[in-house]
Amino acid sequence: MHVKSTPVARGGIFTALAVISIILASVFSFSTLFFLVIAACFTAFAYFFSDIRFGLSALAAGAILGFLFSPQKGIIFTYIGIAVYLILAQVIERHFFNKGMLKYWGLKCLVFNALFWGLFFIAVGVAGFSGLFSARAINYFNSLSVKWVFVVGLVVVTEVLFVVVDRLFFMVRNRLDDVIRNSGN
Repeated sequence: MHVKSTPVARGGIFTALAVISIILASVFSFSTLFFLVIAACFTAFAYFFSDIRFGLSALAAGAILGFLFSPQKGIIFTYIGIAVYLILAQVIERHFFNKGMLKYWGLKCLVFNALFWGLFFIAVGVAGFSGLFSARAINYFNSLSVKWVFVVGLVVVTEVLFVVVDRLFFMVRNRLDDVIRNSGN
């Protein structure tokens, strides 16, 4: 099987940048989510600039290497969720963009929330990882008498995160695509 070296090199570079971002997410605890979104964007770039094989390989390599090298193991679930969403968002864009904005955005919102909340509950409930939240924050939440206010706040913040991550990723991806295409001329 013959494989061109350019997609392999791009996939490797994007994977390395994703792993570095995951490690930085563990080091700078005040910016964990920011670095995880950056890592997920690098993984989704690997998919866009090569193909599905390299995108899934970059995701698997980023998750495995991030889990091995990151002191905070629970953040890997968040990275995987955002990266899978960004890859699926590109697939949704390809197939549903011209079929109506309600269908397009509704499907993207459904996929994002299913991945985010599914992996959040798997990380906390099944695997026992605290993920984005420290054990102290979870203990504080469990001691509150009015938990629903924080749950509603978390849902609202999650939806804002969805829109910001989605728009920012596609804006940067399109700009980067223009730069890479014009650099060959």
